Amino acid sequence: MSAGARVAARAGEPLLDRTIGDQLRAQAAARPDRPALRWAVDDDPAALQTLTYRELLLAAEAAAADIASRARPGQRVAVWAANGPEWVIVEYASALAGTILTPFNTAWTDDEVAHALALVSPRLLFAGSDSRGVDLRARAAGLVSRTPRCDPVDLDTVATRPRPVVWEPPDVRPYDPFLIQFTSGTTGRPKGATLSHRAALNAGQVRALTFHADEHDVWLNPVPLHHVGGSVVVVLAALASGASYVTMSRFHPADQVALMRATGATRTGGVPTMFRALLDIPGFDEALASVRSVGLGGTSVPPSLVERLQAHGATVSVAYAQSECPMITQSDPAGDAVHVATTVGRAAPFTELRVVGAAGDTAARGEVGEVLVRSPLTMIGYWDMPAATDEVLDAEGFLHTGDLGSLDEHGVVRIHGRAREVVIRGGENVYPIEVEDVLLRHPAVAAVAVLAAPSDHWGEEVAAVVRLATPTSATADDLAGFAAKSLAHFKIPSQWRFVEDFPMTAAGKIRKAELLALFSPDS
Repeated sequence: MSAGARVAARAGEPLLDRTIGDQLRAQAAARPDRPALRWAVDDDPAALQTLTYRELLLAAEAAAADIASRARPGQRVAVWAANGPEWVIVEYASALAGTILTPFNTAWTDDEVAHALALVSPRLLFAGSDSRGVDLRARAAGLVSRTPRCDPVDLDTVATRPRPVVWEPPDVRPYDPFLIQFTSGTTGRPKGATLSHRAALNAGQVRALTFHADEHDVWLNPVPLHHVGGSVVVVLAALASGASYVTMSRFHPADQVALMRATGATRTGGVPTMFRALLDIPGFDEALASVRSVGLGGTSVPPSLVERLQAHGATVSVAYAQSECPMITQSDPAGDAVHVATTVGRAAPFTELRVVGAAGDTAARGEVGEVLVRSPLTMIGYWDMPAATDEVLDAEGFLHTGDLGSLDEHGVVRIHGRAREVVIRGGENVYPIEVEDVLLRHPAVAAVAVLAAPSDHWGEEVAAVVRLATPTSATADDLAGFAAKSLAHFKIPSQWRFVEDFPMTAAGKIRKAELLALFSPDS
């Protein structure tokens, strides 16, 4: 470590210098009969299905051959559906075919999907049902009809047990793009963080090594695969270590407990809201008996929750990551509840950290500043957004995270806030400017400020402070209904306050910090 808030990259196990398709082939050759992918048919734990590594490779190759017949390497393949075995098969198939996997959030409105389609121009859009069972296929067909050379594909047509195929796989390299992960930005519209095969695969590898995971592990995590925490951190951690991944179509506490017990899950994780619910389910104690680690993230983690999990014998840790870099830090699983809940731990192997002040100079230890990261796991850039890429990736290769943090004398990182003002509601990132832009379209809204209000259940809630053009010209229900036409449900404010004037800075900007008092229990 050098002086100031800076941590030099430390060595670890050698990085995997191969593609995701190569890794799947290697595991199929090394452990062909080991379970690779498991799922419960109709969410019934008594109806478990399993694909071995040999069978998973056969299924991925069959799907890859079909993709390759319709899309060239480098073209995008979008998936818009809840978790399921077909989703995972398409992920591996896209890697084998040299196309770029592009997950769509199942909660997106048509406006949000249309923006994503226009940005990445996918050649194929695999659509299924969302986590509530709502069919997305008709909406997908209507949306792609306005997108040049994009064909909709029913995800259910992807075979889990196809016949072997003969095809000519393309030449895919480790540094080729593998994934476009959408993430909101300060412009209010999602950007596509583009990860290479090498970055994504090694994010999974580092995660597995940090947890001392091996081929005997069973990774069960209901985090949606349209999040990098699902498609990369969990799925590829299992692939990197030759372990088994259990997919769930949705989070349901009783179903997860039953599936954990049925599969002997050893690794699980999610956001704090999930584990509060799981702790109240009978049988969770027994399900935890085989669990070697619980990973938490996505939002603020209360020490009381960590204490409850540790009291049940669970080893708990918290990770810090972004779509732009899926593995940055990891807390010490052996740490006490306060350490796990109030820090994000130390830098992952091969990761260099800096904390800088407003002028760009390295901060002192313990001083709060922006967290910068330089890592082989960092994105290539934002898809088709060179200016936005230049804003966050500097000439030295550091990713400017936009998060405010500090680094102590032991190299432990604490996150103090988010320079980009993101609201993290139950693991979903919501950027205020996107919500504000929608609300400002309502004729009754003269001004609006969106911010994070504390929530015992979600960690943070989306809250809005509104100045109406004319008093009583709109209600909270009116504005929520209006927003629902353009925003996913988790982005719609759940708390509203109406004011006559906003506190302003000398530069004419709203003082959002002062508005937080409006959402205190005593307000």
